[in-house]
This record gives sequence, C-alpha cells and structure tokens, in this order.
Amino acid sequence: MRARSRKADFFTAIRSQRLIAAVKEPAQVAQAEAAGLRVVFHLVGTIYDVAETVRRRSPGTLVFCHVDLIQGLAKDEVGMRLLAHDFGVDGILTTRRHLIKPAQDLGLVAILRLFLMDSEGLRTALEMARGVRADAVEILPAVAVPFVAHRLPFGELPPAISGGLVERPEQVEAILRTPVMAVSTSHQPLWTWRPRPEPAPDLDA
Repeated sequence: MRARSRKADFFTAIRSQRLIAAVKEPAQVAQAEAAGLRVVFHLVGTIYDVAETVRRRSPGTLVFCHVDLIQGLAKDEVGMRLLAHDFGVDGILTTRRHLIKPAQDLGLVAILRLFLMDSEGLRTALEMARGVRADAVEILPAVAVPFVAHRLPFGELPPAISGGLVERPEQVEAILRTPVMAVSTSHQPLWTWRPRPEPAPDLDA
C-alpha cells in the first residue's frame, strides 16, 4: 500500500469512528474488527507478536506498531525497514523523534507520542513536536487533555489523537470535545462506542 493511501485511509477511519483499538496480543485484532474498528495499535510484546497481528488482520484493517515497547526490534532505520517490508505494518508509534522520517521514507504513517506529565513535560513535548514533521501526534494521558487543552497549540501541531487511562464513555466524549481527532484505548468495553450523530437542524425555526 502506498504511503499516501495509508495516511488517507488512517485519517478517513479515525474521522468516522473516532476510536482506535490498542491491543496487547494478536488475538485481540479479531475482537477489534468485530467491534467495527479499522485501526489497531499493537502496543507490547515481541516482533513475532507483531507479525502475528498483521497476519490475523482482515483486508482494510490498519496495524500500527508501538516500536519503543516491542522486544527484538531495532530502534533504527533497519528496524523500520523490517516493519515496512517484511511485516507489512501500516504505521508506527514512538517517542523517538529520530525514527519519524526513516519510517515515513519507507511509506509508514509515523505518529509521535507526547507525554504531558507536568508543565515542563508539556514544554518539552511541544518542542519535540515542532522539531519533526510527524503525520500525527498522540497526546498522553488522554484523561488529562480536557483539562489542559487550552494550553495546547493544536493549530501548530500535526493532527492529534490521544490515549491513556480511558475507561468510560463520558471520558471519550470529553476528550473529543477538544480538537483531538480520535481516542486510542485498550479497554475493550469501549471498542463498540461510537459518536452520537449530530441533531438535524430545525428547519422550522
């Protein structure tokens, strides 16, 4: 799949579903697909687990690999080439900004993860985001986003998603009232959540 097609498919999926399944084992990809989700973030395990997740996915499902936490994967250009050419993943998640461009050059969608632990962490995260041209950023933890959204220069950042510590529908709804495009979660009961349709305009008003 060409890089432009992967990126377009990713944004199309998250605009419509607003939810991303974060999985920790290959068997969960089928559960995510059964819930109707088309984007899967493989978070932990080994390179063999990633290969199995890709093997189990259905056509049209996009698999992203959190490269920082995968055992047996080199955190360099060779590792990115392995993911792109041998494993067939669609994108990566990473806190390592030096991996963003090599991944993109290989046709992968590259998402930079940003942790907002305190004010200094926020400043560092924003500097990192401005220093690379990631396809998107993932802001963590998601539950903090509604409280600090006024401090986040969304217009200066790549498109934003968010994840971490999300367990309830009302949390998802609060996060998506900010400029965040989608929420990633490993909490399976949320995988069937969908945004409420916008009310039809009152034409008689």
